Amino acid sequence: MSDFVNWFVGQEPQIGLRLGGALLILFGGWLLGLIVVRVAGRLMDFSKLEFSKLLRQFIYKLIRWGVAGVVLIMALGQLGVEIGPLIAGLGVAGFILGFAMQQTLSNFAAGFMLLLYRPYDVGDEIEAAGASGMVEGMNLVNTTLRTEEGTVITIPNGKIWGGVIKNNGRRTT
Repeated sequence: MSDFVNWFVGQEPQIGLRLGGALLILFGGWLLGLIVVRVAGRLMDFSKLEFSKLLRQFIYKLIRWGVAGVVLIMALGQLGVEIGPLIAGLGVAGFILGFAMQQTLSNFAAGFMLLLYRPYDVGDEIEAAGASGMVEGMNLVNTTLRTEEGTVITIPNGKIWGGVIKNNGRRTT
């Protein structure tokens, strides 16, 4: 225990500087994240493309998580943590997670494509993946339909994107 205390007392000024630098990096990264999200929002507003609300939210979250990840790695590096093995470990974990969630990621990618191409919108009456009804909602993983009988059907986006989509237009009820 006395060895640790002696080491800590000898390292105290350096630890304080490293901790202060890491906190400064975290604060700067937080500000940078806010600025980048705001700039991205303005770019989407001025773009000739029409971005759906869901796509905007997805882009904002992607930016926030990306900036937060880079800033966290920089702060850990400032504290003296070895970054190389950490990044390698994250890569391996990402590969394993991606392999385990293959079907979910497929639905996620299909949902993203449906957001970009917009073959239907909320309120449209569609036929897709062997089901028909009015689109009540959609997220990146699935689409929710309500049939004329009032039954709610949830269809994975991968099944919709991989098949025929018949859009009968907006229902007027």
